[in-house]
Amino acid sequence: MSKLAIGSIFGGICCLGLSVAAIPFQRWVIHRQVAGIGAISCFTVGYFESERKKEEQRAIDLWNFYQEQKQKKLDAAIEPVIAAELVQKEEIRSKYSVADTEEEMRGNFTVLQVDRYGEDWLRSQLPQPEPETETKTETIETPEPETETQEQIETLATKKAKLLKLINEHEGGWIGQLMQKPLLIYGDMGSYKSYFASFLALCRHYLRGHQIISIADPHFHQNREASWKCLVSLGTSGYGANQNYFAVGEQLNAMYVRFATRTLKDKPFTSIWDEVTGYSSEEGTIEPAKKLIRKMVGDPRKANEAPILIGHDNTLAALGGSEGFSKSRDRGIIQLELYSDSENRPLFKGTLSGIKNGEGEFVDAQKVSIAPEWIRPEWVYELFNQQSDPVLEPQKPPIIIPEIIPESDADKLDRILNQPISDDYWLQEMSPELLDRAIEMRNTQTRQVSESETGILEVASVDTIQDKESRDFEIQRLVAEKFPETTEKALFDSILKYSETCRSASKIIKSCLKCSHSKSDSPRSYKNVGKPVFTYLVRKYGEASLIAQFADYLDKE
Repeated sequence: MSKLAIGSIFGGICCLGLSVAAIPFQRWVIHRQVAGIGAISCFTVGYFESERKKEEQRAIDLWNFYQEQKQKKLDAAIEPVIAAELVQKEEIRSKYSVADTEEEMRGNFTVLQVDRYGEDWLRSQLPQPEPETETKTETIETPEPETETQEQIETLATKKAKLLKLINEHEGGWIGQLMQKPLLIYGDMGSYKSYFASFLALCRHYLRGHQIISIADPHFHQNREASWKCLVSLGTSGYGANQNYFAVGEQLNAMYVRFATRTLKDKPFTSIWDEVTGYSSEEGTIEPAKKLIRKMVGDPRKANEAPILIGHDNTLAALGGSEGFSKSRDRGIIQLELYSDSENRPLFKGTLSGIKNGEGEFVDAQKVSIAPEWIRPEWVYELFNQQSDPVLEPQKPPIIIPEIIPESDADKLDRILNQPISDDYWLQEMSPELLDRAIEMRNTQTRQVSESETGILEVASVDTIQDKESRDFEIQRLVAEKFPETTEKALFDSILKYSETCRSASKIIKSCLKCSHSKSDSPRSYKNVGKPVFTYLVRKYGEASLIAQFADYLDKE
């Protein structure tokens, strides 16, 4: 409530009191009336002022609410970017960690080789620099591109005639009837569906002038270098990699737009749609897939496009969930079913439905076979893109290579640390500068520990191996019981950091391990907890220089 409202209410109360006060003189009547009017005015002003303040506060609260919602949306949008940045930083860190570890291992190997064979022998094993030779640079003249000659045109016609002859002579020329109408290829896994679709698209391209407009495949990242390799070489774009069904849905809608805008005078198109069976169950393709069969049976011819569908079944439910178009599907779409064995290997056999015989009647379930020595995309591509014709030789069915996951820096580091590496590898990685630096480091460490080396060896030989293992087990149990919130390595790191500024073991125990001399039965007493834990950690994780620094204290144990 504002000061104006408070003052108005206070003034109203005063005027009201003055108007009702018991004043005996008649001449104060006018004053009472004026006081009453003033009270009413003050109350009115106070009321409207308080209402105005309430409205302002409501507007402020509403503005704060909208700002909070905007901030939440902004945080949600930025979060993936921050996560990606953290992943990138972690990859960089792992990369440098691998490099540091390799350098450290090279240095340790150098020290070992120097101790074993001596510096002279090791230097003799280093690769000698080859003498520099003058290289002459020659200018290569790039020939200017030439226009297609009459001989090249005749060669292209000969190659087309060769492919057409094979198609026409193979089982009555059924492949030639797949050049223009929409085609559905279905069958079990490994039945050669995608490879035959790629082969047919290339035949349409070289024989009928089709432009292969797109490949919509949720597994495009796995098939790019396999079944679609030749089509990608022609510049065909792929969509839907890594099971991105939203990209596939966008391509379905783009095809429907082509159906509505293109005519028979336009260049013929071939589009490929793989894994059609899953379109009706994925969020990105549910709605576009409902119209797929209805569009396929009526629109492609006038738009001069011949789509190729690939799936695992030919039911309406498996082709987008359309209802009432089964008869139209059988007449408007050619259907080719291919077979595979129990090992998902192609049998190069199948049945064909939807083509017409010489009388114009539809053929149903005609048995067909595939000749893998030439009915494959690689053979067609090589025929039209190499100087010599490919040889018709029987070949094994194509092997689909599984996706190879690249080795991460962390896995590479584990592999390097866990596998034996020959001396020849480190000799190849060695350089004279690295050898000098490693030798200097070794000599420095040797000088630091030379004075205390004898005492350390005497301490190490006092107990037997069995007693040492038993004592270490007891101290490990003591660390786990008294320091449950941390680990041995974390405790040692704090001791190591504090030892850089303090050389007193007692002060380090009090500061880092939080142990005191006050009571021997306290949870962290100096005698029963601090000293044995400090001795155990220094001897287990400490380098020779650190053990030498606290040798006097460790000998008192």
